[in-house]
Amino acid sequence: MSRAATSVASNIAEGQSRGSAKDFIRFLYISNGSVAEIQTQLILCVEYGYLMQEDIDVVWI
Repeated sequence: MSRAATSVASNIAEGQSRGSAKDFIRFLYISNGSVAEIQTQLILCVEYGYLMQEDIDVVWI
């Protein structure tokens, strides 16, 4: 989850620095994929009993 969270911010920054709207949008889509990855991992944490649903409801995006 740490890698995916870092990837979100890094891809947004990289896309913004490219200088074109098309590149920025492409990197936003990549970042969105990393957000979905984090959401999936949180769901799995609940399924495996590592966290309670109430724990992730506080941070759910």
